[in-house]
Amino acid sequence: MAAAARAGTDRIVHLSTTAVYGEGPHTGVGVDEVLAAPLSEASRTRLLGEGHALAAGAVVLRPALVTGTGDRWVVPGLAELARRVPGRWAGGDVRISLVDRTDLARLITALALDAPAPVAGVHHAAHPEPVRSGDLLDALAGLGLLPALDGPALSWEECRRLLAARPGTVSERQLAMIARDHWYRSDDVWRLAACPPGPGPLARLAGAAPWYRAALGLG
Repeated sequence: MAAAARAGTDRIVHLSTTAVYGEGPHTGVGVDEVLAAPLSEASRTRLLGEGHALAAGAVVLRPALVTGTGDRWVVPGLAELARRVPGRWAGGDVRISLVDRTDLARLITALALDAPAPVAGVHHAAHPEPVRSGDLLDALAGLGLLPALDGPALSWEECRRLLAARPGTVSERQLAMIARDHWYRSDDVWRLAACPPGPGPLARLAGAAPWYRAALGLG
């Protein structure tokens, strides 16, 4: 950041994460409506990095869950959770903020190069429309990436119990990000960047399906 400032860079885009907010659930949260309370060293260092970026006049983007080619934990994590916690988490009505990596890349490019004026401060960087967890799971099942989850509606406590009873690599914290509300208002940054948000992450899944099939070992 110091080098960018010395070079006279007038547009800096810094990528952070909504994980800096820590424990949820979060429902329709705007920037600064929830105090940052990161739970992991990764999230704590992201928050510290934000401070240096803001001091240099950067725009700080906080995406939530990023899907698409290269996704190493959202859909792979869901594939594990479908085995360990079979059922409809909160009846499938949980709302989460997602963004496809293609759309996130377009937003970053617009802010860095194309926006009518430099944008500064902290902004959420998800698609403006939250996604229902049931719709996400159904879309993935329709593409053959997950089994259809037709089990019973599960409360959060039932989800926790099933997760603990069946050891694996996905943590309770990661489950909570998908099995409890985690959606963040993200309209403003797309408008400021003069960048259309695109059709949404569910519409983008088909394009990433071949990569996911290979990553999940589905042939």
